[in-house]
Amino acid sequence: MHHATCPQLSVVVAVYNGAAFLEQFFQCLSAQSIDDMEVIMVNDGSTDNSVDIIHQWQPQFANMKIIDQANQGVSVARNTGLAEATGLYLSFPDIDDYFRPGMYRRMLDMAQTGNLDVVTCNGNYIWENNKKPSRPIFPKDKLQSTGVLTGAQWLKQALDSRKFLHVTWLNLYRHDFIRAHHFSFEPGLRHQDIPWTTEVLLAADRVQYTDEQFYDYYIHSASVSHMPDNDDTLIRSARHYMKILQMLDEINQRYPEKVQHIPACRWQIAKEGLGILHTFFNMKDPQKQRMIVQEFFDTGVWKLVWRNAHSLRLRWRLGRRYFRLRKILQSPA
Repeated sequence: MHHATCPQLSVVVAVYNGAAFLEQFFQCLSAQSIDDMEVIMVNDGSTDNSVDIIHQWQPQFANMKIIDQANQGVSVARNTGLAEATGLYLSFPDIDDYFRPGMYRRMLDMAQTGNLDVVTCNGNYIWENNKKPSRPIFPKDKLQSTGVLTGAQWLKQALDSRKFLHVTWLNLYRHDFIRAHHFSFEPGLRHQDIPWTTEVLLAADRVQYTDEQFYDYYIHSASVSHMPDNDDTLIRSARHYMKILQMLDEINQRYPEKVQHIPACRWQIAKEGLGILHTFFNMKDPQKQRMIVQEFFDTGVWKLVWRNAHSLRLRWRLGRRYFRLRKILQSPA
């Protein structure tokens, strides 16, 4: 690939019914003041007027590609954009958040200076109508700016802080690194940033973190994660997480010598496993509950969770819940 003519940065954006957010999003992008920035807008089958807004903004960006596809979810949309990207570095922002002027400039400078595979910054949680005061995504007392680390060292620090959020939008990636490892996003999987970030960091040789807060992550009362749950959404969520645990376990097996030094790679499987159990216990319909608990055992995910619970405390918490699970399975049909 001939680098002389490549844009410095490709911004890959999945858009599904984003009309309410696109105006602010494009303003954030124009404020980045990076001259050779490639913007790849993947319209993932929007049914609102997102496409019109994107086309209105196109003249503002010298280098914008617009790709239309049938709705296939954020992972496939990101993969589509990734396949088209030509920049030296990549970013994957979410359209409904706010990122500050200077974010990408600062991160590009860090990436180029340190010859980094991945560069990460901090952000803020912002609650709608200021329901809670905003706070840093990574608390400053738990994670401070680093020098250049291996990805495994940073992953260990980040997971050990117990405050780490697996998200792509706080990161910039070196395109050749992503290409060399053939990384892509898992189609149709919610929270696929968890396995993506874990594997990217285990593979990366040079990573650096700045605790500067460039990104505001909005917590909307209307967002998917805050809708009232019913049994069917709980089952769907449990299945997504079961798949994530299987992926995390496969990742751990692909990088054994690194994971050996990062107990938290096993801890995150056990912790998310406890979350799945919580989901089961919140279900109302005993038949659906028994069905999904049976699946949890049949697919081997329970064994996986137990095998990865290395601390006595985790084993104790899982052991107590094991008896509740067996009880659910034994309840009369």
